[in-house]
Amino acid sequence: MVKSWLFEIFSYPYDPDPAKFDPQLCKDLYDWKLESWVAAEDLGFDGVFFSEHHFTPYSISPSPNLLVATLAQRTSRMNIGVMANITAFHNPRRLAEEGAMLDYLTGGRLEVGLGRGVDEPEFIREGVKMEETRARFEESVALIQSAWTEPTFTFKGEFYKYDNVSLWPRPLRSELPIWVTALSPQTVSWAARQGFRFTSVFSPTENMRTIFEQYKKAAAEAGREAEPTDMGVCRNVFIADSEQEARDLAEPAFDALFAAFKEAAVFHDLENVPAGYEHYQSFFRPFAGEDVSFDALIDIGAICVGRPETVRDQIVSQMEQIGCGNFLNWGSFGTLTKEQTMRSYQLFGEHVVPALRSLKV
Repeated sequence: MVKSWLFEIFSYPYDPDPAKFDPQLCKDLYDWKLESWVAAEDLGFDGVFFSEHHFTPYSISPSPNLLVATLAQRTSRMNIGVMANITAFHNPRRLAEEGAMLDYLTGGRLEVGLGRGVDEPEFIREGVKMEETRARFEESVALIQSAWTEPTFTFKGEFYKYDNVSLWPRPLRSELPIWVTALSPQTVSWAARQGFRFTSVFSPTENMRTIFEQYKKAAAEAGREAEPTDMGVCRNVFIADSEQEARDLAEPAFDALFAAFKEAAVFHDLENVPAGYEHYQSFFRPFAGEDVSFDALIDIGAICVGRPETVRDQIVSQMEQIGCGNFLNWGSFGTLTKEQTMRSYQLFGEHVVPALRSLKV
């Protein structure tokens, strides 16, 4: 069985000039996005993951835990989480407290996603040194786990220190599912050793398979057997009633997303990235140029576009090849309207969700 999730970056698709920000357009966007997430439950999706970004119209979800709490009150079955809270931008004690609260507010449906972050412009504007992010990330995760499991905990780290304190409340469940966003080999192996699930995005299907093989090897070395449910693959997805309609709508929408992504995420100088981010020199290089074609992205599996049967077969093939148990549908992006997005979600629910649910990986 492969689970189906929605993944939401939540871009502001209008004029990117801050002086021209339109509160009413923003309100309308929040309203219909919430409507689409609620509808996902009826369409058979297993859950929704939000994201955290700052300072640009690439995302208007700077505090995604608020979205988790809001959606929890309008749904009853789906799991809900964030992929991911960027630990360097938070006090981990506060993240632990919010996670515990959300476990109650979701009725035990919370999925915890944590990441060290990779978007250089955000770190520059926040004044956080990227060279410190891995140390901060691993220390934050350790502190959060201590706070959740120990009635009273003491923590002495490089960045955070607590002496004989308690978390009120601790989570509803004795153990919360933890996901991390992982592309670099070091993070993938670390997640495997910790027993955390992980997700990846944008890489070709064959690369995704290699990443998961690395994860399984590290898990085995740590004394456990990795399962298909340990990995999630995120893809941009758009489905319409015909191949041509899907292409005509998805290509300009992806171009708009790509432009925003380049501005918000790609390192400005790929020859001189911060220490610890060397892996991303090769990962971001295609996005730094102007030669990433829509067809090339389809060919490597990074985006799935077409009629329901076409997209179903693309995704099923990828999941079988990777051996992965979770598919994240990043289906609302760029210039896609409410009607176009909702129709795509409907077709995904009717044609892709059942095929993934019956798939053995």
